[in-house]
Amino acid sequence: MESTIIIYKSKTGFTKRYAEWITEQIDCQAIPFDQIENIDLSKYNIIIYGAGLHAGQIQGLSKFKKIVMNLESKNIIVFATGASPYIEEIYTKIKTDNFTSDELKSIEFFYFQSGMNYEKMGIIDKTIMKTYSKVLEIKSHKSDIETGTSQAISSSYDSSSQESIKPFIEYLKQL
Repeated sequence: MESTIIIYKSKTGFTKRYAEWITEQIDCQAIPFDQIENIDLSKYNIIIYGAGLHAGQIQGLSKFKKIVMNLESKNIIVFATGASPYIEEIYTKIKTDNFTSDELKSIEFFYFQSGMNYEKMGIIDKTIMKTYSKVLEIKSHKSDIETGTSQAISSSYDSSSQESIKPFIEYLKQL
């Protein structure tokens, strides 16, 4: 495989775990997003960015896109981690909320379910999530997704799975 780097942004540890699982499967290094300024990305043929979702947005993605979109002849891959299960409706919403149709022509996107870790969240995020959980809990006529979300965000849990990176690894091996 050609030279590959993973750049990740991880608040509660899930994205870092996925980045480490990927490095176990392919020959590459993973670096935290805050070290991106120290790396010459032009020497890499495959640039992977991974980050968690926050209110539906992939954290740090805008800054990452500004840095890499002008690099010539690069394979750009983005993966997001989040508490929601992988279902087509959620996957599509994440894509449309984070990428333009033109960007999706040059960026491949993957989503991995991770979990919720209240112990590693900041006070503001923790308060927002607990409040949202309570709002969903008392809401009448919830959709199936709202019911599942309400149950899922009520406490910490880990649904990350090394098995879920298999399609990602297969995609990388084809490059």
